Amino acid sequence: MKDFIEVHNFKKNFGDKVVHRNVSFSVHQGECLGLIGGSGTGKSVLLRSLIGLERPDAGAMFFDGIDVTQLKESQLIEIRKRMAYVFQGGALFDSMTVFENLAYPLRAHTKMTEPEIDQKIRSLLQEFGLAGNEDIFPGSLSGGMQKRVGLARAIILGPEVVLYDEPTAGLDPYNTRKIQDLILRMKSKGTTSILVTHDMPVAFAVCDRIAMLMDGEIKAIGTVEEIERQNTNLIAKFAQGEAV
Repeated sequence: MKDFIEVHNFKKNFGDKVVHRNVSFSVHQGECLGLIGGSGTGKSVLLRSLIGLERPDAGAMFFDGIDVTQLKESQLIEIRKRMAYVFQGGALFDSMTVFENLAYPLRAHTKMTEPEIDQKIRSLLQEFGLAGNEDIFPGSLSGGMQKRVGLARAIILGPEVVLYDEPTAGLDPYNTRKIQDLILRMKSKGTTSILVTHDMPVAFAVCDRIAMLMDGEIKAIGTVEEIERQNTNLIAKFAQGEAV
């Protein structure tokens, strides 16, 4: 199976604080990799680095054979069309309606006509259970709906990779299940993804493998089946709320 994302010997400090000492892992094409670990371990830093929002102090990050750490900002634009980032807070434009938020990337990066944009947005909102909210501003939406709109905007260009940064944080069970189902829907389309989360039931439901980030390194990695079978390993203990 092809490795679509490869991280080699990633190191990152913020001043005197060492966040990543030597992180290495890979994500197979079409796979969903769960990335877990305690708060402050730098999981989101890894995601941001994959799309060039952070730069490592050392190491390499390959996307489809391209080392993104060596790219200029102008080159990263093309990578970001193929790799979407789902921010924890939705990251919507407050001054734009739901429709305008979704139309923005289509107008900026495609040659679609306005009728084509209209049709695509209405179809996607229907798929995401958001039909009828086209003219609503983000501030009038619930947290769960904001996250779904953020996810819809992230995937509207048809990315090959989706990076999910705590997509279910702070959500009630109903909206958590909605996001979980949407992640599974993207996975069924062959999308490669990394899911950063503390929500272990969601991680077990959607991920093929789970990796644990601890002390600046990947300390454990395995398939969901392996983790459930070996319930004394680090990931299983973390999932059960035990000290690791």
